[in-house]
Amino acid sequence: MEDEKNDVEKLRQKVRELKKKRDELNAELRKKRDALRGIYKEIDKILGEANAQKKKRDEANKKVSESKAKRDVSNKKIAELNKKLSELKKQVGGSMQRKEYEKLRKEYERLNWKIQTSPLPKDKELAFVRKLEELEFQIREYESQRPMESEVVKIEQEIKQIRQGADSHHKALLQSSEEGEVFHEEMHKLYKKVDEKSAKAKELEAAFLEEKKAVDGVHNDFIEVLKELKEKEGKEVVRTKKTKEAEVKKLKKEQKMREKEILSDLKKGKVIKTEDLLLLQKTD
Repeated sequence: MEDEKNDVEKLRQKVRELKKKRDELNAELRKKRDALRGIYKEIDKILGEANAQKKKRDEANKKVSESKAKRDVSNKKIAELNKKLSELKKQVGGSMQRKEYEKLRKEYERLNWKIQTSPLPKDKELAFVRKLEELEFQIREYESQRPMESEVVKIEQEIKQIRQGADSHHKALLQSSEEGEVFHEEMHKLYKKVDEKSAKAKELEAAFLEEKKAVDGVHNDFIEVLKELKEKEGKEVVRTKKTKEAEVKKLKKEQKMREKEILSDLKKGKVIKTEDLLLLQKTD
């Protein structure tokens, strides 16, 4: 009986120890879980930044494609005009005449620019104006005699204008390409950080799972010991109840026997003690 009580007390002590150990392990497990959640949040934040850089890079690449398409259209137009210009020049012939014409136009543009932008004495300004009129007359006369020359000039000017546009598209292409490279590099740096954080998260996950196994093991031990304790406590309760019932039964039996003895003494005329009389009264 005493051994069984000792066993119950030992089980209770073991239950307390296992519960304490389980609670301590659970506290450590919560710390690892919180650390893991923190890394997951960091990864989500970095991924958001990386995706923003990727979006900027894609927009820059789109601009590159658009600028390239515009530049290619301009270059194609220039090629077509150059072909047309080459054919016209062959028809015009007389390279010396062509050079003279270009010389006249350059002189005309130079003088005209000087008159418009430079302060000149009145007599010199009049001389320049007369010179401009002479040059203009010569140019018109040349163009009337050589109508295709004006077409050549027109095409050359058009080529120059289109080439400026092509150069502008090319510069825009280069700028967008450089920006795209910057965004691309930044994106890869961020993805590298994600990889580093993910590797750390993987380590924490492994540690978390190991800790959880330990917690589960202790918890299972706790449940088993608790179950054993309850079984023994249940048996102890039943045993105690049976013992009490046996004691009560024994007392009742002894009381009945004592009552018979008192009644027998009473019939015989013997002196009955007060407590015995009280016992008989209770029985009645």
